[in-house]
Amino acid sequence: MSLSGTQFRPITCGLLIVLQVLPGCAMMSRSWPNSGRQMFRQNYAVNRYAGDSELFVQEVSGGDTSGRSALRLVSSTDELLPLTELTEDNAWSVSLLETIHLALQNSEVILIDSQFLSPFSSLLNTPDLVASVYDPAIQQTEVAGNRGAAAAASDFIPLLSARSTYGEEDVIQNNRISAGLFPGSVLNTDTGNVELRLEQQLATGGRVSLRNNTVLTDNNVMSNLFPGVYQGQLALEFNQPLWGGAGPLFTDIAGPIELISTRTPSVDQGILISRINEDLSQNDFQTALRQLVKDVADVYQDLNLAYRRYQIESQARDDAEIIWKRVQAKFDVGVGEGLAAEAQAAENYYAAEARARDTLANVRLTENRLRRLLGLGPGNGIVIRPTDEPKPDSFDEDWRESLQIAFARRPELNETILRIQSLEMQMFASRSLCRPRLDLVSNIHVNGFGDRLLNQSAPPAIPPPFTGRPDSYYENLLGAEQTGWFAGLQLSIPLDWQLYQTLRHQLEYRLAKTRAALKAQKKEISHELWHAFCSAERWSELVSRNKQRVEAARRQVRALDAAFPTARVSVDLLVRAKTTLALAETEYARAISEYNKAMSEVRFRRGTLLEDLHIAVRDQGSGLPPENG
Repeated sequence: MSLSGTQFRPITCGLLIVLQVLPGCAMMSRSWPNSGRQMFRQNYAVNRYAGDSELFVQEVSGGDTSGRSALRLVSSTDELLPLTELTEDNAWSVSLLETIHLALQNSEVILIDSQFLSPFSSLLNTPDLVASVYDPAIQQTEVAGNRGAAAAASDFIPLLSARSTYGEEDVIQNNRISAGLFPGSVLNTDTGNVELRLEQQLATGGRVSLRNNTVLTDNNVMSNLFPGVYQGQLALEFNQPLWGGAGPLFTDIAGPIELISTRTPSVDQGILISRINEDLSQNDFQTALRQLVKDVADVYQDLNLAYRRYQIESQARDDAEIIWKRVQAKFDVGVGEGLAAEAQAAENYYAAEARARDTLANVRLTENRLRRLLGLGPGNGIVIRPTDEPKPDSFDEDWRESLQIAFARRPELNETILRIQSLEMQMFASRSLCRPRLDLVSNIHVNGFGDRLLNQSAPPAIPPPFTGRPDSYYENLLGAEQTGWFAGLQLSIPLDWQLYQTLRHQLEYRLAKTRAALKAQKKEISHELWHAFCSAERWSELVSRNKQRVEAARRQVRALDAAFPTARVSVDLLVRAKTTLALAETEYARAISEYNKAMSEVRFRRGTLLEDLHIAVRDQGSGLPPENG
């Protein structure tokens, strides 16, 4: 087949047109990213104010009391009512266990009390780094970097590939010998190729594949038996590493040797490492959850103390008002200590009133901190009121036993131990990676030939002098009469081992650092636990002493109250006694609250806080969050 100059000109013009049009298409396609960005901006402009109508969970009194049905949804645009007094009508009584339950139920994203109002808040600055209930599932479904087990297991999924091509080639022959055609003739060749391949990665690091390759060749060579024939083979191949990267343990740690990059090698893509990564993510979630529970318990105690201080200061204000009125009544009838005593009583009342309002404001601020940890919105005239009274129990924990428990239960130590296990496994794999690659390669195959793909009812005649006729291609292939095989070894040795040696040395340094960190962590935990024990003992002692102080102050006030009407006691002495009683009661309440927080700190540093509160962290599994969020 030949083309004249007249026939070649349209083809050339067509090619030139294509070459001109394709770059234009490429340039037009560049507008699509901008269009997508513009659509995103429009949607964002429509939806970015949706947060203004976000609903918060708000408490109301009355109504159905089953479960949390006493809560209602309130828009964030609702007015925040001023709070002047704490009464039964605006109080929502909640126990410590109920607050912890609310915190666990509402905390998709886990908050930390110490980061509230901080300019470096992780929630506002780096929300992707904040712990959440989705983190274990995110790690399990990670497909790059620190892969999850599902991604690591995907290396062993059978791979089926297919390839089919068809082509035509016209070539002018220069001599008769090359193709059996007259010089100047055109060799017309039609080719077709269909290749099917099924590959399976093995846990031993080897690979087995089943391949079928069928080639059709049709040309005008007169010396051929058939103008068009089907040729191909069905082959079974097996390759297995014998030295570097060999063995199921290496594969479980580093992944299949064939998938390890030679430029950026890594030995942390296997199933064992991926499971450790999932355990680390679960451990991190447990650590964040433990911190949340401790923060809730501490803020709950702070709110309890704030309520108690408000009650003490409110009572002191009422007492100061009574004293002022009594002094004022004596002054009006011309008896008593005179104008100075009346002014001192008035000043005492206004000071007590200021302290009461200050403690009320502190109640609101502390209650808002607790609301934040519980996943609730700001208050709307309803104030959380703790119902669990602090317990001034004596401290009787054993230091050595608690230290041993801490070494076994602290999640920080568990995380470091998991990292040591991961690095030890990677060290083993890196040593294997530093050995030469020696692979067993083998192949067994069956060849096929025929002028027909399948049998036909009326086959064409065979040109003489041949009398027989070969089977069709598939009959000949499946008959397995023409077979072949080979087996051998393949050796691969880098001329410079510096890259793999560097990887091994880096893992050695990381392992040494992690082991040193584990020792330092144990020392740090012992100091933390000792500090918590000393703090608990301190506040236990202060509870006892402040209790005695309160009893003495009350006896003093009762004696002065009884003597005040007879004018044997000055106003100054009575005012001082009342102030001292309020201060003693405040210090006693503070000591009880701090003792309970210190006991929570002991359980926290010992690693048994969740267990003592009967909170179990279950495995998140591989489930994804629902589509509606």
